[in-house]
Amino acid sequence: MTRLLALIWPELRAPEADTAAFTPMLDALDDLSPRVEAVDVGVALVDVTGLGPRWGTERRIAARAVMLTRGVQPLTVRCGIGDNRWLATLAARLARFERPGAPAAFHAFVRGDELRDLPLALLPADATMRQRFTLFGLTRMGQLADLPRSAVGAQFGAAGERLQALSRGHDPRPIVPRRRPERVERSATFEPALEGVGAMGLTLRRLAAELCDCLLDRHLAPGRAVLSLVLEDAPALRVAQPFPQPALEPDWIARLLLSRVEAAARARLLSAADGAWEDPPSDPRVASVLLAFDRLSDPASRQLPAFEARAGRWEELRWSLERIRHRFGPGRLWRAAAERPTASLPEHRSRLVDIGQ
Repeated sequence: MTRLLALIWPELRAPEADTAAFTPMLDALDDLSPRVEAVDVGVALVDVTGLGPRWGTERRIAARAVMLTRGVQPLTVRCGIGDNRWLATLAARLARFERPGAPAAFHAFVRGDELRDLPLALLPADATMRQRFTLFGLTRMGQLADLPRSAVGAQFGAAGERLQALSRGHDPRPIVPRRRPERVERSATFEPALEGVGAMGLTLRRLAAELCDCLLDRHLAPGRAVLSLVLEDAPALRVAQPFPQPALEPDWIARLLLSRVEAAARARLLSAADGAWEDPPSDPRVASVLLAFDRLSDPASRQLPAFEARAGRWEELRWSLERIRHRFGPGRLWRAAAERPTASLPEHRSRLVDIGQ
């Protein structure tokens, strides 16, 4: 049986409310359930099906949701639990605070007949439909629920049938979890431009740390980092660093990207020296930088392959070797590359190659 938790923050529903904290509050609810829907500003739905063995009763589950959100912004909240989105939202609207100044109110629908004595005014009907219900003497949900569906459809149309289904506690609309970001980015502009690519190391580290902190709150990690530079009097530079597994290490990410872009800048200068430029610039001037993380995923959900026990092991090893190389510098770590396995002399069968090549 599906159980949904609805949360309504009255202070965020006010016309001129500051809603900046709403998204971080939704992010905090990810610690409770991965299925969170932002119905509207100040209204959220959380799928709490099957959380009882871990967190306890439904009241305790709602209390945990309140604790998580109040850690972001201490706002009062109405909590409701039901079998579908209509019942959960209605339960939250009916929740009453037990005492003045209480941080939360809670109500839950357990039985299907709990709606019978509730007024029809609670249904999401327009003014015209409410007036027609009154003309027919319908004031309670039980009265509308007991009518034949065909009669309701003939008199009130499809909208009346939908309202009758709600009065019976039926709502087929599924929860629609909010989509997680597919790409996050940060940028910085330099006035005046920086002298050389290496001068942006601290800025790159700061941008990587900001992105990692942002993704950590959302329980995500990047599978690739992309660095784009806008240079003065030179074409833009762009490098991409894929990761064999989701990574949230700003220091290593910044170092790897910096070494990649420095190598790309050197290669461009060498290519320019062999081309038409008679006096190529010695070092590019950086006007702005853009750092983006994509291929986002939850690092906790990463699983080992079921049938290939060693799949991806070389990628992980190469990632570790790259980190060691960038820490101690080039020329410190070598690998053996077999070139002529059938050569008569052993020293001709393989050669040492820098790990970065």
